[in-house]
Amino acid sequence: MLKVRLARTGKRGQPMYRIVVMEARTSRQGKIVESLGWYNPGLKEKGLQLDMTKYEEWVKKGAQPTDSVLRLVLPKEEKEKRWPTIAKKETPAKAE
Repeated sequence: MLKVRLARTGKRGQPMYRIVVMEARTSRQGKIVESLGWYNPGLKEKGLQLDMTKYEEWVKKGAQPTDSVLRLVLPKEEKEKRWPTIAKKETPAKAE
């Protein structure tokens, strides 16, 4: 089974990821079928470059995106439906 997932590159403490299609059973640094783009969490703006046409082609062919890739690709509304945020409980104020 093919997966669309992140392959880590970069230096220690400065991660950078390639968004790739690869066999699900291979290691993170294993043989890549196709590279779709990259993601750099260190860059605030323009930290993601992804060829959406290639991505959609592979998903139509049956490649399963991982949760981490879906978090990068899906629009905000879809993310909130899939992963709802848990409301924090209000802490009671200390009585003096």
